[in-house]
Amino acid sequence: MGAGFLFALIDGAIGMSYGVTTASFSLAMGLPPASASMAIHISEVMSNGIAGWMHYRMGNVNWKLFKILIIPAIIGAVLGAYILSSLENYAAYVKPVVAVYTLFLGGVILMKAFNIKRKKADEKIKKIGLLGFVGGFIDAAFGGGWGSIVLSSLIAGGRHPLFSLGTVKISRFFIATLSSLTFFTMLGGKHWEAVVGLIIGSAIASPIAAKVSNKISAKTIMVAVGIIVMIVSLRSVIMFILKLI
Repeated sequence: MGAGFLFALIDGAIGMSYGVTTASFSLAMGLPPASASMAIHISEVMSNGIAGWMHYRMGNVNWKLFKILIIPAIIGAVLGAYILSSLENYAAYVKPVVAVYTLFLGGVILMKAFNIKRKKADEKIKKIGLLGFVGGFIDAAFGGGWGSIVLSSLIAGGRHPLFSLGTVKISRFFIATLSSLTFFTMLGGKHWEAVVGLIIGSAIASPIAAKVSNKISAKTIMVAVGIIVMIVSLRSVIMFILKLI
């Protein structure tokens, strides 16, 4: 519950890292990758629904961008959830792969903290549908990455940060809902206590984070998140290597 609150607070403030921080934490606590991703996405249904509604009320949603992004993102998320659930019996081997991915993503977050650049308006990112599909697939298959991949790409491609944040958050609600249904259909109610804890903690944090998103130092949080994710992920990789030895 505490982890859900803290990670949702960070995610709501800077628009990314809930999935990657929660995935790193869940794997370190011993959850299999598919169950961890299921817990993350079910908890995100409520937290992103609340956050998305808050951003909608504040007028922070670009509906044209939303329409281009949402369908490919849902297809990618459902496909990623199906593949990861199918590999649940091989969790011991999937876990270090996910840890390597979160280690890489932690490094990406850290680099972006020190190199946040926006392109000119005429250089806005194109192929948004493809970006949504890739972001949705990786997010479901590896437990996180939607915000880190999609939001950062939109902002780096010249999109307005606040409208990008609001659009990504409300899109996340639909992505989390469909991927959660896929996970639940494939896995059932495994590790329900982790799901409930994350749901309660993240739901409490969501309205708070939406209000403080423009009053907090994104760079400081991103540096802290990047370092923590890399340390936790590296620990999981080292533990796996030691078991093989």
